[in-house]
Amino acid sequence: MSNKRKKVMGGIDFSKFTSELADAFMFPVEGKMTNEERDFLEQRRKAFLNLSPEQKIYSKLLQLKFHLEVYIKKEDFDEKYNFGCFLREYVERLNKKDKDFADEVGVTSSVLSQYINNHRKPKDEFVIRLELHSNGLLSAIDWFRLIQKDKEHEIMTNMALRQKEKKYVKIPFKFAYSQ
Repeated sequence: MSNKRKKVMGGIDFSKFTSELADAFMFPVEGKMTNEERDFLEQRRKAFLNLSPEQKIYSKLLQLKFHLEVYIKKEDFDEKYNFGCFLREYVERLNKKDKDFADEVGVTSSVLSQYINNHRKPKDEFVIRLELHSNGLLSAIDWFRLIQKDKEHEIMTNMALRQKEKKYVKIPFKFAYSQ
């Protein structure tokens, strides 16, 4: 791995842990677990408890990254997984107070609150700051894809806006189908 792609946090190179942490990312399984699965989960839990605070944060951020990527790739929209939800998760997984995080990315705490609560759409500059803040772990492109997914849903479901804009289209295009 090139030096450019290594993730260093608190003087620790986490690139060597990436594949192990990725393998540790598990999806819940329906039904009963076998004894081997229970033992494995218990070993993973114990291993997680032995990580340093920086390694725990990195592990939690990797989980968030995977969750974000999986959601972006899904075709279905889920209202609870909007930009604000993932931003809230990012701040919480860093164990930061909103005010401290807002200072770190150069916005006021009220602006951050508006982003988290979906009362304001994030500016491009803010999304790029999120990538820079995460040292590239959570890319600006993924954040923009999440925002785009929110916007697509808004456009498809806002019937009042469609009705309002309909009056401006004087002659809609008509298709002629030949049979």
